[in-house]
Amino acid sequence: MIDFLNISSYFSISLTIAMFMVAVLFNRRWPCAFTTPLFLATIFVVIILILLKIPYNTYANGAKYLTYFLVPTTVCFAVPMYRQIPLLKKHGFAILIAMLVGVLCSVFSVGIICILFGLGDIVARSLVAISVTTAIAIGITEKLGGIVALTVSSVIVTGILGASVSDIVCRIFHIKNPISRGLAIGNASHAAGTSKAMQMGHIEGALSSLAIVISGLMTAVAAPFAIHVLFG
Repeated sequence: MIDFLNISSYFSISLTIAMFMVAVLFNRRWPCAFTTPLFLATIFVVIILILLKIPYNTYANGAKYLTYFLVPTTVCFAVPMYRQIPLLKKHGFAILIAMLVGVLCSVFSVGIICILFGLGDIVARSLVAISVTTAIAIGITEKLGGIVALTVSSVIVTGILGASVSDIVCRIFHIKNPISRGLAIGNASHAAGTSKAMQMGHIEGALSSLAIVISGLMTAVAAPFAIHVLFG
């Protein structure tokens, strides 16, 4: 049975979808940061792979087909953004300034933490782009000479964590403005956070989608600058 599961690509896809559906049910019954579907489904999948002794590479080879939907899904983020064009035009300058501050805080805080904990410049080059979407983060890391595997895993953790705690952070700091909430979530936790922002409201989802694009472009410039300033 286990051998069959190891060679079946349908198992990985079915497992992922099933665990996400179970996680959604958990979240509806006990809503909190730790039952966020994306976070909880990941935990469930990991536990099952360990119990069945299925190598991650085997699971990934089957589950990779789900990633084919990533591009059209990302493109769909443009729809709510298009509907908010008047709002974007009205607050365009403030949005750009907020995104610039957020990106600079992200890249410099990563570099400073790496210095304080003695992690070295290689780790910093690998983590400096953790707040942008995976495709852009990989390109930045390759140009900086970092470790791509570390970047990818960190980006995933950042996205899941951001989606899980975004509600709590907004409540703690009394962030009620939908524009501020959307920009903060998209800037900090890219696509994973955007899925959460869309649950909050149309404006949050639109601004979070916009933040993914802007933060990606700004980080591509700010990350090398931060590494140069902090590590020479």
